[in-house]
Amino acid sequence: MRGISDHRLVRVAGHGSSHLNLFGRFMNTFETPLSPVRLCLITSLALIWPLSQGVTGAELQSEVTLWLDSGQAVATSQLSGRREIPLGAQEVVLSSGTNGITGIVVTSRRLLGFSSRALTWSKKELDVNEKVLERKILPTFTLIRTDRHLYGFRGVNGLWLEEPLGMREKVTRFHSNDYGAVFITNERLVGFTPLLGGFASKSLGVHEHIVGADNEDGLIVVSTNQRTLVFGTRISGWEEFE
Repeated sequence: MRGISDHRLVRVAGHGSSHLNLFGRFMNTFETPLSPVRLCLITSLALIWPLSQGVTGAELQSEVTLWLDSGQAVATSQLSGRREIPLGAQEVVLSSGTNGITGIVVTSRRLLGFSSRALTWSKKELDVNEKVLERKILPTFTLIRTDRHLYGFRGVNGLWLEEPLGMREKVTRFHSNDYGAVFITNERLVGFTPLLGGFASKSLGVHEHIVGADNEDGLIVVSTNQRTLVFGTRISGWEEFE
């Protein structure tokens, strides 16, 4: 996405050292002794992180091909064959792209998503005068930010989900990996995963501000001046530590 920083980890053969470094920095955020329950949870996270490696590696190559043909968007995949969706008479295609199991077309009126798993197109109507600002197409899901909403397309089932933005809410940072993504706004943290649930939010306090974020090994760790929050598919949404 242009205009929002997207910090991605380049995984190499020695990815285990990066996992240990991140876990060490995560543990250092706690200045007081940990209770047995909290220590158990953190230990579980340490065991889960390395297991997230390689889960989507087989899907890095796009399974979908897109093109425009006589007033319609066309998608093909090995399983689906040719699938078409008509475009309106005054509907203008603004952008399109594919990655992994999904294909996305952004028009002046709608968001169109094709899933090679669901074998069909699905659509999301935009509000009148709603402007698409950013998009990110990942192997199993896609995120699109407009001036009014956050939209997520889930490739495993071909569904669109949406999260409205507040009147004065502004996205300041964006972090993503193959297992999930987090938007940081001036009011909250908004997470999205490619498998279950919708958008998951954590509100920021009046005097709370972001001091750092790490995006490694399938987890996104956001630190504020008051707490540490961890987001990832493998831990079913947000986990919070003070």
